[in-house]
Amino acid sequence: MKYLLTFSLFMICHLALKAQYQEGIIIFNNNTSKAGFIKTRANDSVKFKENEEDETVVYDHKHIIGFDIDGLKYRYVRTNRTDPPSLYIEIENGKIVLYGLYMQGGTSSIGFGPGSNLQPVYVDRESYTLYFMVIDDRFVRIGTKLKKRHLKMLKDCPELVSKLENGNMKKKRIPEAIEFYNNNCGD
Repeated sequence: MKYLLTFSLFMICHLALKAQYQEGIIIFNNNTSKAGFIKTRANDSVKFKENEEDETVVYDHKHIIGFDIDGLKYRYVRTNRTDPPSLYIEIENGKIVLYGLYMQGGTSSIGFGPGSNLQPVYVDRESYTLYFMVIDDRFVRIGTKLKKRHLKMLKDCPELVSKLENGNMKKKRIPEAIEFYNNNCGD
């Protein structure tokens, strides 16, 4: 139930965050913070103002670590050595840090390329969350469920691996699995 509530809050806040300024706390690179109003931008930067009537200041990963809104922690994460950091929601923090990226559903079309006489196919997609983890200083894409290659990374937690392989814990319950790992394993 805790995960359903967290996921629902995650979805609602993500949608609201894209639409308007939200009250929150911005965290600077020197670990100081400031409360105010935050609005995300399409290029992973954020607009910030201390009071509603103030001028906006634009920050990105060069200035801030991230920000907190409604109990959700948005953090800049470097996914590889060449690209700039991107914003992800920090879901679990410990030896393994779990991040989420909300993917909005909707209807999209799949075309068959130029010169094709086939009509596009329309696909309805549900909203979902893609998960990522940082383990041993590596950024790893999990997706929507844990796979065998992920279980190999968790091998220092045999109890968790056993629960996942035996079906006692669902592989789609990624936050629950990472929380178990951080609380019980990985010393």
